[in-house]
Amino acid sequence: MKLTFQTRLIASFLTVIITCGAIATLVGVQMVTRGIVNQAQDKVRLDLNVARGIYEQAVATVRDTVRHTAPRFFIKEALSAGDVSRMAEELERIRRSESLDVLTLTDSQGKVLLRTRNPASAGDSLADREIVKRVLRGGGVAASTEIATIEQLRKEGEDLAGRARIPVVPTPRANPPQKTEQAFGMLIAAAAAITDARGQILGVLYGGRLLNGDYSLVDKIKETVRTAQIQELDG
Repeated sequence: MKLTFQTRLIASFLTVIITCGAIATLVGVQMVTRGIVNQAQDKVRLDLNVARGIYEQAVATVRDTVRHTAPRFFIKEALSAGDVSRMAEELERIRRSESLDVLTLTDSQGKVLLRTRNPASAGDSLADREIVKRVLRGGGVAASTEIATIEQLRKEGEDLAGRARIPVVPTPRANPPQKTEQAFGMLIAAAAAITDARGQILGVLYGGRLLNGDYSLVDKIKETVRTAQIQELDG
């Protein structure tokens, strides 16, 4: 049966309309998808920048605390006299007031003279720690994020070693874990040179904050991100 001219014309128009509609829908979906993806990427980038900024601020706080404590006269005097016991109480007070988990004093070779949290542990060396090595070599102050073993943390305090133990929880459809726990600690650490009047290094002050079990930094990041999102919605 032959189609009339009118039927063919309507069919042609419908074909054009359907084709254009399909193309417009496809383009629209792609644009919406691209917009959503870009928005999600921008949000992730913003959140990461916020987290990085807060973490760098935490590193700077530890660095400044150690840097400002190292030149204190009572530390230089005790090192020069070879009697660090006289300053143990004051350094421990500083450690507590500045919310540090570690505050340790070494001699000019990196040998531990005093651990304020665990005074009974001394005599080993911190010269292999990268920031301590850097300070012993060039003076000044250095800060970084460090990974510490359970053995290293135990020397600073048994409670710190306990905080660093993270149980491994089996998950469905996963291979059985080879370990029942992860045993290491992440520290924000800083080291500063202690020098005499001639600039000679008398020792190094090493301080740190253990992140394991400390959720204050995570809570601050979450709160800052949430506040930024609320302000964005209000704007």
